[in-house]
Amino acid sequence: MGGVNLPEGGGKRTLDFELNLVPMIDLLACCISFLLITAAWTHLARLETVQKVERPGEGGGGTPEDKVQLVVFDWGYEILPPGATESCAIAKRGEEYDQAGLRRELSRMRAERPQMTIAALAADDKLDFVEIVDVMDVCVDLGLINVTLGQVPGYRGEPKPCGGG
Repeated sequence: MGGVNLPEGGGKRTLDFELNLVPMIDLLACCISFLLITAAWTHLARLETVQKVERPGEGGGGTPEDKVQLVVFDWGYEILPPGATESCAIAKRGEEYDQAGLRRELSRMRAERPQMTIAALAADDKLDFVEIVDVMDVCVDLGLINVTLGQVPGYRGEPKPCGGG
């Protein structure tokens, strides 16, 4: 430990003082290691999204051939396929969202249009954020790497069920 030298009987004190810096260096090394590890974890858990409000006439980025529009309502999902004018619906199964049906429908669209890489996602204000994150996870798993968050579009009419039934 550090300390002050005491006088050796002469009456006058020496001013030599030792400060032990080893514990401080150990603490600094631990803090740097912790920060490096957590920086790697936050990079792995990151999902790139863009929040963009589309105004009439601006188009909103992407061509109609590579963008699918998804809306999450309290009753289920509404999907507007790329280049289509009519949307289709995937209703909830009881109290749970039909993520398997969403995955199946998006996989079918992705197989028909390999250039489709953009998912424009919107959600009703009443929903929990976890429902939106689940849809984002499905999109990223299927290769829709550009997920755009936006506003719920205007009423397009009652959607028919997806997949023809």
